[in-house]
Amino acid sequence: MKRWAVWHCCTAVLLLLAACSDNGDDNPLSAPQQAAVEWREGQTIVALGTSLTFGFGSGCKVIPFDFACALPDSAYPAQLAARLKLPLVNLGVPGATTRDGLLRLPEALGHDPALALVELGANDMFQGVATAEARANLTAIIEGFHREGVAVALLSFAHPDMIDTTPADHWLQNRIEDGLAYHQLQLDLAADYGLPIVEFIFEGIWWRADLMFDSVHPNGRGYLLLEDNIARGLGDFLAASDLLR
Repeated sequence: MKRWAVWHCCTAVLLLLAACSDNGDDNPLSAPQQAAVEWREGQTIVALGTSLTFGFGSGCKVIPFDFACALPDSAYPAQLAARLKLPLVNLGVPGATTRDGLLRLPEALGHDPALALVELGANDMFQGVATAEARANLTAIIEGFHREGVAVALLSFAHPDMIDTTPADHWLQNRIEDGLAYHQLQLDLAADYGLPIVEFIFEGIWWRADLMFDSVHPNGRGYLLLEDNIARGLGDFLAASDLLR
């Protein structure tokens, strides 16, 4: 299977990268097994991430901001919360790096989560942060959650299918080496800690004009599909945790 990576940067930048390897697994939404979540009444799910978690480009989450906008929130945390019928706190921040995520760990833990969905790393690459530093930050985030008994799942937007639907002259394809390093970092962390990982949250969305708000963010309809990809990618894990109602 070819492997490549797309990394989300700020509210308008996503770095798209490609390379080749063969691992024999063609399911872009596969998720390794992890021990089921031990859910207590009153607990939440937290979504710690970038503008893809925030939902930039969906509903009212556009620039310039319209204070009169009353469209429903179609960002994936709101949609997943409705599907699971559980409280899901959106801690997505446009431009967030892994360091930003680590600094917000106490805030995330303050919501008494049973599960944390982590979508971070792209902005580190965009800003030239060394992979070793990003790895250290992500490791600290994962271990910080685990120390408090919080399960962690990783969300990635990279998959080889993207290479066929992105223009060959797209400038985001000029950072292949860095992107591969960051993509591998996500895969390694998932393997090292036995975490579920949704490898392609953009499945069926990427570079479809009717589903994209701009060149890097889905629109409202696109975010509905993105949430469905996450729910299906984590389906076995959520079902084993009795989180699918």
